[in-house]
Amino acid sequence: MENPEHFFRRNLPHYHPNDAPYFVTFRLNGSLSRIEIERLKIALDKGESPDAHARYFRDYDTLLDTARRGPKYLARPDIREVIRASFAFVGELWLDIIAYSIMPNHVHFVGGIKGDRSLSQVMQSLKGYSAREANLILGKTGAPFWQPENYDHVIRKGKLPASVIYVLNNPVKAGLVTQWEEWPGNYLAPEYQGIMSVPRII
Repeated sequence: MENPEHFFRRNLPHYHPNDAPYFVTFRLNGSLSRIEIERLKIALDKGESPDAHARYFRDYDTLLDTARRGPKYLARPDIREVIRASFAFVGELWLDIIAYSIMPNHVHFVGGIKGDRSLSQVMQSLKGYSAREANLILGKTGAPFWQPENYDHVIRKGKLPASVIYVLNNPVKAGLVTQWEEWPGNYLAPEYQGIMSVPRII
């Protein structure tokens, strides 16, 4: 059931089957300070349980949402359009995109793999293309744009609606808008439009 080719470990554990939807978060380089990263790692090292990883992600996402320091290039409409174009490109070839939210310093998306590429290969293409195009706009050609590491996990059966709702409500949680539809960086695939009316079970 767990194909070893799809499991690897860097700073975070990753399990990448190609037949399941993913929740993925990636962020701008420099969007978290070294102190913040060390605090997160200490909290994660206290346990490998699902609860420990859930707490890690909640704290990680809260730090990104507050955006106290670091670049916020993704708030620029021209850079945001680069990210949209990057999603459109990989969506044509390798990724079934269900939803995404382009925040000022990070991106969340929910989607499934199609074709013969792995998630890590899709992310390499998505981030590589968008980094080159964004850096051209910023006049920072060759500079690191994205943090290399991604946060990703397989969405368990029955949890897809909650994951999509979380992604699209991220700008609301961060206090940027009052309704998810108002955020210009949000996208929901047409065939999933009804998912935002699914009752949330807490």
